[in-house]
Amino acid sequence: MQMQTSADGYVEAADPAVRWQVWDWGQNWPWDDELKRDFNETFRAVDRILLSRKMVEEGYLDHWTRIAESHPDEPDFAFARKVGDAEKIVFSTAPEGGHLRWPRTRWAAGGLAATIARLKAGPGADMIAFGGTGFVAALASAGLVDEYQLYVNPTAVGRGESLFRSVAGGLRLTLVRSKSYACGIVVNTYTSAGQVNP
Repeated sequence: MQMQTSADGYVEAADPAVRWQVWDWGQNWPWDDELKRDFNETFRAVDRILLSRKMVEEGYLDHWTRIAESHPDEPDFAFARKVGDAEKIVFSTAPEGGHLRWPRTRWAAGGLAATIARLKAGPGADMIAFGGTGFVAALASAGLVDEYQLYVNPTAVGRGESLFRSVAGGLRLTLVRSKSYACGIVVNTYTSAGQVNP
């Protein structure tokens, strides 16, 4: 699971006008070269992307399709091309919403835990998950996240949506890597060590 957060642990500011991310996923990418390389390296081994329905409806796939098409040969945007090339599985608590128009994109078949267990047992390389706090909470509460990659921005927003606000029982995390970058971002990588109150 990969997420950008503020230094005080929020993934969304209460005030939408607060621009807290060093990079807001637009065309202009102010991260330093080392972080761009490391970010792309994360995607190199990924062949499957797990997405919440909300993430898709809010334009994740459309956005990265456009970026990949407008930067077809640019090494910095290799990850955007990988988003298009990878298998994408969309999870929803509502009934399936019909045909998904993106290549290699399908609805998850069955419940969250059963689907991910099946995917982990099958062939393929790494999976990466993107979604809002509800999706993160569902994955984390069910013990389905092997690794949390938190891209901590050098900003504090005071109030907003906390990444782990909805996680049942709290989480114990083991820090396995922490790396700071010239642009001010610190990437903290954790593995799950179970719930605080199982």
